[in-house]
Amino acid sequence: MGKKKINKVGWWFLGVGAVILFIVALNMFHEYGSSGKVKLLSKATVDGKLNPGEYTNSFTDKKNGYKLYWRISGKNIYFGMHSPKKGWVAVGLGAKKAMQDADIYIAYVKDGKAHIREEWGNTPYSHIPIKNMGEKNDVEKYAGKINSNGIDIEFERPLKVLQKHTKSIEKRDMNVIFAFSTAADFTTYHGAGSRGSTKINFFAVSKAKKSGGLKMWVEDVKSYQIAAITWGVLFLMAAFIAFVSVWIEKDSDSPIHVRKEIVGIGPFISILTLGILDIILIIAFIVELFSKTTPSVRGLTASLVFLLIAVMIALYRHYYIDEEVMVHEMDDELPW
Repeated sequence: MGKKKINKVGWWFLGVGAVILFIVALNMFHEYGSSGKVKLLSKATVDGKLNPGEYTNSFTDKKNGYKLYWRISGKNIYFGMHSPKKGWVAVGLGAKKAMQDADIYIAYVKDGKAHIREEWGNTPYSHIPIKNMGEKNDVEKYAGKINSNGIDIEFERPLKVLQKHTKSIEKRDMNVIFAFSTAADFTTYHGAGSRGSTKINFFAVSKAKKSGGLKMWVEDVKSYQIAAITWGVLFLMAAFIAFVSVWIEKDSDSPIHVRKEIVGIGPFISILTLGILDIILIIAFIVELFSKTTPSVRGLTASLVFLLIAVMIALYRHYYIDEEVMVHEMDDELPW
């Protein structure tokens, strides 16, 4: 196979991969730039629609898709909840252990009408309506809607409350629990993977707002963008293999057999180091599968694993494998 043909095919793979990654990068920069320019609305409106710019802060559980929004206005706080399912969705404030002593707001939409109830975590594993203890719900307004993405609930309540089984919102971290279900009622169990917990200071800038820059940009990669990035990387790896093949095989007009000379310890140390690093990355990838890492992080780790394997194979072939070149006229224009 001629050297020039291999170079030509390699450059084609390199060009296609670079174009794909360039288009995806433009798309991601456009989305990130647009999301950062949302104009803050003058106030939150309790209508069941989570409009862009309506809330000043937010929290997202990237593992299960639950979202909590909030905005403080005067003596009240507005909350917005989103669930990827279309049953009930809930948030609990000030929990001590699991659900113990949590001020819980649970809501759902059925037949176009929103329903909400305030409950108290009477044990770590159960909760009851505060009406059962002779107290009143402190929700002043509420609304909700079901859409193609799940369910959205909005409600308004005072920052400071005086009842025994409700929690005032102060300038400090609060334990926050959340859950959602596929059932439109107040009693069905949420099931595994549909709950979580975090700490939030509702008077401070939320975690979602703090995590800006490249980290936030990478975490928000969409599934179709991940697919396009994967194809782009595959094309670049094919180009890499093509160019490495040219470097290893060189060009020859006649049959040759080259026996590799004994090399020093340098190549062996390089391959060993890359092998150890590759094992570390494989272990990290396995850990990431069972942790809260994003798909983009797992994809990047897997790509590095395969890239290091390709580099080790190239080095081993170059320094330790004898070469035997048979000249023939067949040209399938493949890069290997």
